[in-house]
Amino acid sequence: MSCICSCVLAAWSGLGTPEAHAQQVRMTLDTTDIAIGEPTVLRVQADRDVTAGSGSFEWPAWQDTIPGGLEILQVLGADTTAIEGEDGNPIIRVERAYEITAWDSGYLAIPPAFLVCGADTIASNPLLFNVLLAPPGEPGQIAGHADIRRVQWSWQERLQRWLPWFLALAAALGLAFLIVRWWRNRPVEEIVKSTPAVPLEPAHIVALRELDLIAKEAVWKHGQVKAHHAAVSEVIRTYFERRYNYPAMERSTDELRSGLVHFPIRAHEKELILELLSLTDLVKFAKWSPQAADHQRIIEQGIRFVEATTIAPENSEG
Repeated sequence: MSCICSCVLAAWSGLGTPEAHAQQVRMTLDTTDIAIGEPTVLRVQADRDVTAGSGSFEWPAWQDTIPGGLEILQVLGADTTAIEGEDGNPIIRVERAYEITAWDSGYLAIPPAFLVCGADTIASNPLLFNVLLAPPGEPGQIAGHADIRRVQWSWQERLQRWLPWFLALAAALGLAFLIVRWWRNRPVEEIVKSTPAVPLEPAHIVALRELDLIAKEAVWKHGQVKAHHAAVSEVIRTYFERRYNYPAMERSTDELRSGLVHFPIRAHEKELILELLSLTDLVKFAKWSPQAADHQRIIEQGIRFVEATTIAPENSEG
């Protein structure tokens, strides 16, 4: 391919050769190897011998393309300088630069540029350059036009990427669980407003006071015989319950009679309480109508039973 292009260039180079170098045109490239779409600069340089006469160059009317399949990206401008030729004659050099690119790969030939100066038409040298699929020395896509590809992550890379987040999430959940568990199981200090305990009066004091009150009220005189005997029975049973820690309020008189054998009570005291409770039962349940003396007698029996079974206070003296 390069041999064929060289032959073509040689054939082109014989066209329009100027006489005695009065005028000449040269084309150069900043680089002869580019990638598809990569820009390079094409320079067209025209020299005119001032002594050969006056006039100016008429440049090719290149707009967007240059023969040979090249695209003009932009015109970079023109520059005019005065130099001395090889024969000592003054030369006016005009140079125009074009930023170009190509979209076909392979070797491309730029045909000579033809400039008109007066009655003469001067042809430049042709150029040959190589358009690659990738920048020289670098494998890859077309320069400036590489496709955007989706990154394919391996499972190891995915694990390395997401593992810190999973660990952080697990740590946060674990911490939240511990906080909730601690909150639910935390010791709750209950503030109990304790009131000073009021010491209970001794059972015999309470019983004697209530029996005295029943005697003073004497409700039996107002026809409340049953209420009078029921009150005396309740006072004696309550006293017995506190004194001997026995549920006398929940027991019948017969049950209490059977249970008295288990308590350190003398026979006389047993007779007192059993006679008292039997009389009150007759009034409460058998509708017995006692005499006036019987109302006072059960109170006196209750007082004697309480006094006889009262715990004697301990002597604090040596």
